[in-house]
Amino acid sequence: MIELKDVHKQLGGRMILDGLSLTVEEGETLVILGRSGTGKSVTLRHVIGLLTPDHGEIEVLGEEISLHKPEILRKVRRRIGYLFQDGALLNWLNLADNIGLPLRERRAHSEEEIQQRIAEVLSEVELDGHATKLPSEISGGMRKRAGLARALVCQPEIMLYDEPTSGLDPISSTVINGLIMKLKEMGITQMVVTHDMKSAFEVADRIALLHGGKVHALGTAEEFRGSSDPAVQQFIHGNVEGPLAREFREDPGADSLNNEESEES
Repeated sequence: MIELKDVHKQLGGRMILDGLSLTVEEGETLVILGRSGTGKSVTLRHVIGLLTPDHGEIEVLGEEISLHKPEILRKVRRRIGYLFQDGALLNWLNLADNIGLPLRERRAHSEEEIQQRIAEVLSEVELDGHATKLPSEISGGMRKRAGLARALVCQPEIMLYDEPTSGLDPISSTVINGLIMKLKEMGITQMVVTHDMKSAFEVADRIALLHGGKVHALGTAEEFRGSSDPAVQQFIHGNVEGPLAREFREDPGADSLNNEESEES
């Protein structure tokens, strides 16, 4: 369903992805972990074709997208939903119009069908009664859920999430995790970038830890919990000392990269 082969990407003079290879099977929910600036969101952006690899291949839904051919990208993107970290709503449109925008762009549905689908996804993310509100009139957590509703409105085959529970209260986080689990039960293929270990262990079929521009560790939630790998244990428990801390301290470009990628986890 999704395959990245030996992907390299340099940004701001620093190698972010350095030979990353990763496969996501059809119907699988893969969680991506790693310190800030390790390329988690960069990986998602390659999968949706927002970034082109400097080297390597990316295949999504049977299509080679690393060549960045417009006709192929359009074809693949129509089948993918993407939840950006900040929701990425248009401030001048109310929630209903934000959510309905992808359907109206496709011009394949009647207005009645669009309104019905908007109502369905608003209900799924518990935003009933807020359709006419502007993004500036709702909380950050509600904007995140509205962004998820927009990503779901076209019933994608693949869902990509960039920090879906960051900044949310525990109840809103539970709603988001529940939706991810519901899509998982429906057989939707999903990639989830998160720092929320509770969420990671709850929704993941497998977990990948990025370190040094590559997949450092890959396994099920139970395999991660029981891993003897110092990097895995350091990340799970949030320890300051360990192999991940050493890499972070020794990298003089880490802070500048984090500023450059303020939306990247």
